[in-house]
Amino acid sequence: MFHTPTPVMQWAFIIMLLVSAGTCVLIIAAFFRRWQQIRYSRYNHSLQSKYRPILANVLAGTRTPSDLEALRVLPLPELELLLDPLFFKRKLPERCLAFLRALCQELGLIDLWQSRLTLGDTEEPQPPAKVTTPDTAGHPPITYLSRVKSIRNLGELRHQPSWPFLVEALDDRYPEVQFVALRALAALGAPESFPALRDRLHEVAEGESTSPSLQGLKAAMAGFDLTCVLDLLPSLRHPNRQIRMHAIEILRTMVRREAGRRPGLTLTPKLLTPPMVELLLSRLAVDTSSEIRARAAEVIVFLSGPRVTRVLHNLLLDHQWFVRLHTLQALNNKGEAAAPLYLDIRDCLCDLHWRVREAAIQTLLSLGQGGRHQLYEHFLTFPDHSTRAQVVEVIERTGLISALVQHYSAGGNGLDARMVEELAGDSALLGLSGVLRTASPEVRHRFMLRFVPSWQSRMPLPVEMGLSVLTADKPPQLIDSPRFMAA
Repeated sequence: MFHTPTPVMQWAFIIMLLVSAGTCVLIIAAFFRRWQQIRYSRYNHSLQSKYRPILANVLAGTRTPSDLEALRVLPLPELELLLDPLFFKRKLPERCLAFLRALCQELGLIDLWQSRLTLGDTEEPQPPAKVTTPDTAGHPPITYLSRVKSIRNLGELRHQPSWPFLVEALDDRYPEVQFVALRALAALGAPESFPALRDRLHEVAEGESTSPSLQGLKAAMAGFDLTCVLDLLPSLRHPNRQIRMHAIEILRTMVRREAGRRPGLTLTPKLLTPPMVELLLSRLAVDTSSEIRARAAEVIVFLSGPRVTRVLHNLLLDHQWFVRLHTLQALNNKGEAAAPLYLDIRDCLCDLHWRVREAAIQTLLSLGQGGRHQLYEHFLTFPDHSTRAQVVEVIERTGLISALVQHYSAGGNGLDARMVEELAGDSALLGLSGVLRTASPEVRHRFMLRFVPSWQSRMPLPVEMGLSVLTADKPPQLIDSPRFMAA
């Protein structure tokens, strides 16, 4: 008997048909998309294989007129596809980059990339394609990605005349485009673009604008050469404390980078202009903000002259421990140049803040023999137990105690020898014991032959222990005594 379907069954049947149809459509779309990707990949591979020898000649500087003609017949989208791996797969040497930049200029690619940035978010004009390719047929142009690629390419090519277009790209509505534009401007390093970035920094710091990001601006400006520091003067003189702080951070990063490239760097008037030096010494070193004073100290240490020494002396006596700490850390690895400040650094060993004391210890150790002797003299004459404990900890951690034992075993005298005897007496038993255990038997024997009489004169030992130590060929028993293993 035939039953008339109920409305519920009818709706269920309709929904099942719709779901089945939608699933089929999705499967067909997935297969079609995969077919497009395979077709695109094959075309890209064939294009790269065909023109790879020509590109090799171009990058080597041995191109011929026929090579250039072979590239000219390609439409611009295909040229972009052909050259794209050169911009993101590897970093080209400067010589190859110059040849690639000239090629892009001759083929009109740089003009195309600049026009995309000029149009901004509007629809960009497409160059007339001579043939239909998978790149143009299967992939409609995406304005956002086109601008990002254009900015990236101009930055990788170091095409300095393009800096106005990159500055204009900072107004793009997409933060990603702004970020890529900042990186490209830093890569170009065009001095003309630095004032534009500085003005944007002021606007963002004062809340007049929210883009580009403050951190991105600072990173981009710090990537410029030191020849641009003169344009930082308005920022360093600005009444807004935040702007001054951002500017001194940028200057500090630039100087640090230059110091990494050139060990032993001294900032001469040629590298750092006289107005900048005067501003650092007379205003920023006494700024009302402790953060600005601390960052200024990290730049001032690379200057030279009696006035610089006086300014650093005042910074080491600053009422904010944060400033004293950064000044001490900045003085690391200055060597003999820091000799006029040895006593000031030594005074910081009595600082109330433990981080300042530890920084002073590390700084003196890094300043060579003169700095180490200042530290040893303080250790031998200053009775404060907390400072002595910090000195011992740093000496053990840096491995300096091993060098002291070697020097002492070889018959060395002076502060180094007195330091070893003091450490072995009551300060670094565990560290000294560990060094003696790992030292060669000959070094241990020489050390004990010299050390035991000195220790017995201050703390008498049983006669039989002293004799056994001096005559034994085995490792000295004194190392395993309760006195040495107290730690």
